[in-house]
Amino acid sequence: MGKLFGTTGVRKIYGSEFDLEMALNLGKSLGTHLDGGTVVLAFDVRTTGRMVADAFSAGLLSTGTNVVRAGMLPTPTLAFVTASHGYDAGVVVTASHNPPEYTGVKFWSRNGMGYTPEEEEAVESLYESRKFKVAPWDHLGTEQIIDTAVTEHMQAVRTRCDADLIKKRTFKVIVDPGNGAACVLTPYLMRDLACKVITINGQPDGSFPGRVSEPDEESLRDLARIVPETGANLGIAHDGDSDRVVFVTESGEVVRGDRTIALLAREVLKTSSNKTIVTTVDSSRVLDETVQKAGGHTVRTPVGDIQVSIKVNETKAAMGGEASGVFIFPEFHLAPEPFLAACKILELMARTGQSFGSLIRQIPLYPLLKTKLECRNELKAAVMQALTRKLPETFRDALDVVTVDGLGISLKEGWILVRPSGTEPAIRITCEARTARQAEETMKRTKNIVAEAIQRIR
Repeated sequence: MGKLFGTTGVRKIYGSEFDLEMALNLGKSLGTHLDGGTVVLAFDVRTTGRMVADAFSAGLLSTGTNVVRAGMLPTPTLAFVTASHGYDAGVVVTASHNPPEYTGVKFWSRNGMGYTPEEEEAVESLYESRKFKVAPWDHLGTEQIIDTAVTEHMQAVRTRCDADLIKKRTFKVIVDPGNGAACVLTPYLMRDLACKVITINGQPDGSFPGRVSEPDEESLRDLARIVPETGANLGIAHDGDSDRVVFVTESGEVVRGDRTIALLAREVLKTSSNKTIVTTVDSSRVLDETVQKAGGHTVRTPVGDIQVSIKVNETKAAMGGEASGVFIFPEFHLAPEPFLAACKILELMARTGQSFGSLIRQIPLYPLLKTKLECRNELKAAVMQALTRKLPETFRDALDVVTVDGLGISLKEGWILVRPSGTEPAIRITCEARTARQAEETMKRTKNIVAEAIQRIR
């Protein structure tokens, strides 16, 4: 991984780590890499979004690359129109679920899949070399505007679910876009499906005043309270750029993404000829167990939706997903698709006549704990090297050690994953076990070992 790109795209703090000159040169780098063509460009709700997009566009235009400005969009919508219109690349100015002081860019290929690490490395090499293509004054790129992306995306989503069946049920849905880009899509999609829609945190605002951008059990407390209070059938929550979606049951339970993936994968496997489901190393074992019972098998990848997309494309998998709330349906496109995931949940509820809570109870819940410890980026490699020796020695009941992404240790009654964050100066720790007590004990031991390693190397 280079110095510029992280797990997916570039994400940095505006002002201290990212500025408009960086955006301009990233635009020049992509334009030089593409050697012309047309790029569709959008931004999410962040306060820096429009001006960063302006600078990025100037960089593209200076190389002779044409730009189609799509305005403020959810990231999946940008990916969708990149593929459906056949643009040479797509770019969205975003920092995904990071706090509001962050900004950045994500790149998308013509097929609607995010740039691979190899493609990002090629762009980064040009950025570092400053060997940019310079178009003469009479061969500069041109700018156009497209304002139909959201409408096109919603129409395409509706054709991939049984919209008529959903409409007959007139579900009541609470949508929490978290003041992010989904404000312009999810409430309207639900309305088009004849749902009774209540929206909270529904005004686009890059300061994210309603809650933190990352949707999880802690940040979705208001949604978890409002859903049962209003008698709603489902709660739907997104992150800042809307490539993630987390669901809340009618009783107010915030459901982990890997359990929802398991529920939908079980349905997908009923009709798919390919029995592969792709997920990341930090997903619960319940996903493997559910998929196996449904006649399929799972393939694990490093964390990051692009890693899932690459493996889905490579294996021609039936579906892919990430525990954070990413769902990839390759028959639609190869980017995260939260909106179709929401429709598939509603369709399943309508077809079975069961509530989401009843459906998700069919998927076991194992205690899973997550935390992170601050660790400067330049220390991460040394810390992980030390842990590669120390952790397996500490957990003598380890059945297997995997280094697909960080350090994964399979235990008799659970597993541990320790990995350097690709988006923050931190080491992330995930532990799962059969009981809460086992998970807590494993997390405590692991956290102490990681903290000691960071302290020694610091």
